[in-house]
Parts: sequence; C-alpha cells; structure tokens
Amino acid sequence: TRTLFFHPAQHGFRKFYSCETQLLTFTHDLHVVLDRGSRTDCIFLDFSKAFDKVPHVLLLHKLRNLNIDNNILNWIESFLTNRFQFVCANGTNSSLSSVNSGVPQGSVLGPLLFLIYINDLPMHVSSSISLYADDCVIYKEIINDSDISVLQTDINNVTQWCSEWHMELNTSKCRSMRVSRHNNTCPSYNIINSPLLSVTSYKYLGVHLTNDLSWNLHVEYVTNSANRLLGYLKRNLSLTPVSLKLLIYKTLVRTKLEYAASIWDPGITLSSAVESIQNRSARFILSNYHRTSSVTSMKASLSLPNLSLRRKISRLCLFQKIFHSNPTLRQTLFLEPSYISLRTNHHLKVGVPQCNTSSFNASFLPQTSIDWNRLPAPIVSITDATDFKIAITKFFDVQ
Repeated sequence: TRTLFFHPAQHGFRKFYSCETQLLTFTHDLHVVLDRGSRTDCIFLDFSKAFDKVPHVLLLHKLRNLNIDNNILNWIESFLTNRFQFVCANGTNSSLSSVNSGVPQGSVLGPLLFLIYINDLPMHVSSSISLYADDCVIYKEIINDSDISVLQTDINNVTQWCSEWHMELNTSKCRSMRVSRHNNTCPSYNIINSPLLSVTSYKYLGVHLTNDLSWNLHVEYVTNSANRLLGYLKRNLSLTPVSLKLLIYKTLVRTKLEYAASIWDPGITLSSAVESIQNRSARFILSNYHRTSSVTSMKASLSLPNLSLRRKISRLCLFQKIFHSNPTLRQTLFLEPSYISLRTNHHLKVGVPQCNTSSFNASFLPQTSIDWNRLPAPIVSITDATDFKIAITKFFDVQ
C-alpha cells in the first residue's frame, strides 16, 4: 500500500524510480505521439528554491490530513520547529532568526516530506505530468486549438496551486517546446501573465531534448565535455601508471558518456562519435599513439567493452527492474505479446510496439523489448537486479 501513496507521476526519491524512469516515460510518450504524425507541446516548469520554500505550518496541515499517528506527527513537528539561523560576518554574529520554512536538507526525512507536500500537484492537471522531486514537465498532444486551451488552463492551475501553497515558480526559467516532425513552432503560452519563452531544445534532468527527439545535440554535448576532460588528463597525467589512468577514465570520463545512456542510446553514426572518445582514452591510458596500433586490441587488453554494448546492458538492466520490481510502470509501458512460441520464446516475453518511424523504432522500448525477448529464460527470470546484471554481463561476454 505504501508504494501506491505517491502519485505515479513522481519519480524522485522513490524505490525502483529514478531519473532514468522519469526520462523513459516522458520520452516514450513523446515518441508515441510523434510516431503517429502528431505533435506534443511541453511546458518545463522551474520551481524557485522549492525545498527551502515549504512552509512548516502548511506541511503539518497536509500531514494531519493523512491521518498519521499523533506520536509520529508530534515527532515530525518537533523535528521541523524551533530551528534558528544566524549570519556570521567579520567575527560578528547577527541575532537569531527562526526558520519557518524549508525541509531540512541533508536529512533522510527531508526528501520524503517534500514529496508529501507536492504530492497533490498532479491532481490539478488534466494533461500529462512528469515529476522528479521538483523538476516538473506538463505535456499534451495537440490536435486542435482546444488542446492548447487545456494546456494553458493546466499552467494556470499550477500557478494557482503554487499561490495557495506558498511555492514559487521562476518564470524566467520556465520554457515551452513543441515536439513535432513537421511544424515545430510552439504557440504562445503564458505563465503568471508573462509569455513563456519557446525553445527548440531543453536540458531536462541532465539530458538535452530537442523538438524532433534526435540525440545529435546531446551526443555533441557529452562528447565535447568528455573530450575536454580527456585533454586535461593528457596534459597533466601522462606519466601516471596505467592502472590509475584506467581508474580515472572509468570514474571521470566514461561516466560523462554514460549518464542516462539507456534512454538516449543512439544509432550507428552517433555511437561512433561516442566510441571515439573511448578509443582516444585507451591510447592515453596505454600511452600508445602509434597510428598502426590496433585500438581494438588496446581496449581488449584493458577489458573495456564497446560503449554500445554497455548501453545495451544498461537498457536491459533498467528493463529488468521495471519488469520485476515496478508493477505500476510495467503496466503503463510494457505490452502483452501477441503470441508466445513454446519452442522459441521464454514465458516472460513482452510485446514489441509497432513503429511507423525510424525514430520510435530506435527508442528504448521497441529496441529493449526485442533484446529482452532474445535473452535466455534463466536470465530473464532473475528478479534480483544485481544478480541480473552479473548474469547478463557474463552472457554478452560469451557472445
């Protein structure tokens, strides 16, 4: 029952939810609409210091309405109240000022209290909404002008909710974007009597989304960022032992290339651009810049599999977590198979979405559903995420 308390649109600070699950559900919805030749308008909302703005009085009011045990409620009230702060400048302390808002950051309870406070926000929106803590996007398929009006009404409802519950939107950072294969001009939306700035791309949860759902911009960003870091390492760590350079590459460079990569796993051309960073990294680690030397052999000697394979494993690990541990997302995202062959299929086969466009076909759900169905039954039957990752890594090492 506890897992059903929070609104399903909320992916922050919840077991079996993450930035990846949030990005997955959001981008999948966009792909589905794009695949049928329609368009989606997205409204990206930026809350101003959301965790610091939660009024203790209103938070306690919401907690009381949840029928929480009085002893627990009193404990939380004691946890929040009688907090003071002061400023120290040039050795002089200001007078004490009471802290009447904000969930204590750095605490275990703080994120939970914030999620409770914001939990009813999606109920004021008729369009689709997706949240990661205070990162919020509202979106709706636009078929006619009435859909635009509905989305504008939802924006107004969110601003009204913010006013009632003393939260603040940073309107200068809120954006609108139309995702479409044809006309990408986004209509004029307003927020608190100010026009929303329309953009063709937006960095959401660390991933650059564009109005055509291509990953060119994001791949360019991550490869440039990783390349700059690699250049710095080459200039400063050329004499470092191989083992340490390998560790630094895995820790600092490769992580840049793989953040949320299960979601944006690109096609062959862009994959080559990403892999080229690892190729140059292998040469740096081994201090081997001879043009005739095989970089494939270098990577093999360092036990560095191709990043495309690592992304495939990452996709399947995310798929497995949803399949076995998140029934809400599983029911929302996964399809039932049209048939199961007793001779060639395992009993955990899923349906593969029908795709009209190459963009949707290359996206997470169609591709990973196919990959999942091709795995042996003993592997897809593993319910523990760690055991599954070990098994699937060994499986692909054999191939």
